[in-house]
Amino acid sequence: MTGPCMASRVVAKKALEFRQASGMKFEDPCDIYETIARHGVDLQFVDIPSLEGMYLEEAEAERICVCSHRPVGRQHFTAAHELGHHVLGHGTRFDAVIDELGEAAQLTPDEVAADAFAQYMLMPPRAVQVAFRQRGLDLGHLEPLAVYRVACWLGVGYITLLNQMLYSLGLLSRADHRRLAKISPKSIRTKLAGGVADHDVWVVDHLWVERRLHTQLDDLIIGLAPGRLTHMLRELDGGKYIADAVGESVFPLAAGGALTVSISRAAYVGFYEYRYLGE
Repeated sequence: MTGPCMASRVVAKKALEFRQASGMKFEDPCDIYETIARHGVDLQFVDIPSLEGMYLEEAEAERICVCSHRPVGRQHFTAAHELGHHVLGHGTRFDAVIDELGEAAQLTPDEVAADAFAQYMLMPPRAVQVAFRQRGLDLGHLEPLAVYRVACWLGVGYITLLNQMLYSLGLLSRADHRRLAKISPKSIRTKLAGGVADHDVWVVDHLWVERRLHTQLDDLIIGLAPGRLTHMLRELDGGKYIADAVGESVFPLAAGGALTVSISRAAYVGFYEYRYLGE
């Protein structure tokens, strides 16, 4: 086994151990924001477009910062990446925006390790497999919407999940990866919304029971029980809701049970504990 491969396996094991120590089962999705908060690390969303994220280790406090201008899945991954720096003892790190076309070989060993930590915090093997199996989805015959639904549940980007399934977990063939990666998340959102979707579209189902959905104003939510009157959500036709006001509340699912919906302002800047407070 090569050095980098062995190092990734060691980091993956540490991420799984950290999940377990945090009270998560191997098949559970990871609410990375709540996980960071529970471990006493400050989480701050910052208005610094050139920054992806940073981890600050100071005498008086430890802080993770995430750029507020990134897509939500990328914010979750960055938060998990910076948590990796914390758990792996890397000390203070400043992570500038990386060109998506850049090669992984250009990253330092610590950055590669933090990426591996994030991958296994958010997308461990059992959680990915359970996410498809308990929805009755066949890994050998996946369609884009199925992958999108699972990505929503795991809190990651569509392409991020496809890459993890191919390169780290071996759950996709290269042919299926190419086929699915040709479909843009925007086109999936547009199909779900029944028109142009300029904001995120979330599909919630029975596996969201007692989970939390971190969303933003004007996002579309599909899968909640109809007829719930609230200032936070505006009901549309077909069981769809628009996130209409900042706040947090529990909402019934169309599939039974309920979940917590947490709505923030778009591109929220500030500390996590204030993210869902109104003006």
